[in-house]
Amino acid sequence: MPAVVEVLREGGFSSVAFEQRINVVASNNVTIEGSDNAPMIFGGTVNGNVSGATVGAADQTAPGAELRDLIAELRELVRTLQIAKQEVIEDNLEELAEAAEDPGSANPAVPVSRGEKVKKLLGGVAEFAGLTVKISEQVTKLWPS
Repeated sequence: MPAVVEVLREGGFSSVAFEQRINVVASNNVTIEGSDNAPMIFGGTVNGNVSGATVGAADQTAPGAELRDLIAELRELVRTLQIAKQEVIEDNLEELAEAAEDPGSANPAVPVSRGEKVKKLLGGVAEFAGLTVKISEQVTKLWPS
């Protein structure tokens, strides 16, 4: 219990402001009761019942932010390894990044085709496998078919 209170205090929160009772059970379950108007962010997963709460991801970033980060990482790797068709890959990544800036206004066919093209061009290179899969997942999430 003291560790939880200490973390809350370090975060600038006081037990008075939360009007909470926090009970930490030996199995790492946490029960929070009372009323509060402040967001509470916890890492990990939520299992079991949640009632009277709004549950969301701790990182409430803008749509497309994760995709832009992945694209930047892939661009750097492509430049470092200097692979064949590098310019074509970079052009497609640029267009995909532009679409990720404002996913709602992009014509879905454009980022989907750019993502597929990049995936096809980098398909046989093991160094890119993880990033291309993550980028494909993000493209599908932002522009479902």
